[in-house]
Amino acid sequence: MDSATDKAPVQSFVFDHWLLQSDGTLMRDGHGVHVPPKELSVLRLLLASAGKVITKDHLLDCVWPATDAGEESLTRCIYALRKLLKDNKDFIATVYGQGYRFTCPVVALGLNEQAAVRVSSLAILPFRGVSESQALDWQDAMIRQLTTAFGEALHVVPSGLMAAYAPPIDARCLVEGLMPDFYLTGRHVPQAVEQQWSVELIRGIDHALLHAQVVRGEDLGEALGELTCLVAQRLPGLRPCATTCSSYPALVAYLNGLCSVQRHTAQSLRDALVQFRHGLQLDERYAPAWCGLVDVWLGQAMLGLCDLQDAIDLAHSAVARALSLDPGSPPAIARLALLTSLRGCEEAAQVLFRRCMLNADLAEVHFFHAWHYWFWQRHGQAAQSIDRCLRHDPNCVRAKMLRVRIVQSSDREQAMNMEPVGHPAVLLG
Repeated sequence: MDSATDKAPVQSFVFDHWLLQSDGTLMRDGHGVHVPPKELSVLRLLLASAGKVITKDHLLDCVWPATDAGEESLTRCIYALRKLLKDNKDFIATVYGQGYRFTCPVVALGLNEQAAVRVSSLAILPFRGVSESQALDWQDAMIRQLTTAFGEALHVVPSGLMAAYAPPIDARCLVEGLMPDFYLTGRHVPQAVEQQWSVELIRGIDHALLHAQVVRGEDLGEALGELTCLVAQRLPGLRPCATTCSSYPALVAYLNGLCSVQRHTAQSLRDALVQFRHGLQLDERYAPAWCGLVDVWLGQAMLGLCDLQDAIDLAHSAVARALSLDPGSPPAIARLALLTSLRGCEEAAQVLFRRCMLNADLAEVHFFHAWHYWFWQRHGQAAQSIDRCLRHDPNCVRAKMLRVRIVQSSDREQAMNMEPVGHPAVLLG
């Protein structure tokens, strides 16, 4: 064995236009480059610790164990790797007096997933005091919102599992059947000056009331934001997806920004930018907020509010920060996949999308995948992906907008007859 890295399971890595396969072949744009054993070991060590400084002594100990190899051997390896990377040679930065650091965002493939962690489950009952259809629409909207906000940190019971319980739903009967850890119920407050909802969070095992409050909101997005903050604050041990937020005001800013992004108008994206930046001022190590910035820049490019290349550069910087904080973050990898595609590397983007399909939010992955296919003028595959996205999230505004543009690309007459999405948009092409 040439190095200590050979003792560990061999991984593949994706970075920028490049794919380092498990067999040691370095691929770019479909073309493979052979990497010699020592250079390969150094490269794998750098990629596995991307963003961090690796000392020269550590590299020498791992790649040349039990030998008297000097720094000149390592220097030759670094020189050879930079030559292989060509115009991306600056990805390997020299930290003088210390060692080397790989500066480009890296995604490791083929990692063994950590054992599943026990997470709480939450059932959302249809709210009372409104029509049956409105109650079911609200239920679906709340389930989507909480699933988006908390990812795998909270199991939100799908509405389909509650469909067998004919309305009006008896809370005790439903809870005894589904056995959620918690459930959320509420009713519309009539004769209020503004929209008001009385909401109760109840423990499933004994139906004990944990918290009750009135949620106000002039529109659905505002009310959902307040409801999400309620759940984030009250459920024991719950944290939003990816990394832990150390500041509750930062979490509130993130959730408000998330609601603004979902409206997907010029003004709501500007509002979201303010919210995400404010949250990052309070806690710059909160990875989901960096992903939120990516959505703002991409959304503004979609609406024709900024230059595409500028948006890609800003979004790439934000996703790089998110990955440095949470290297395995599925939301960050999904956005990196699209950015990799928009920067002209279809093959590496497809590798990342395949990784995302395993454990990320499928609605947003299908949306980004549709954009990827549309960018490469594969309109049939783009239409299939955007339809999958809308099946997961029928009210996704940005997906409806992209669907119109995809149809326009292949059938302008059909596009003219489609249902409008609420506001005009100039999508990037």
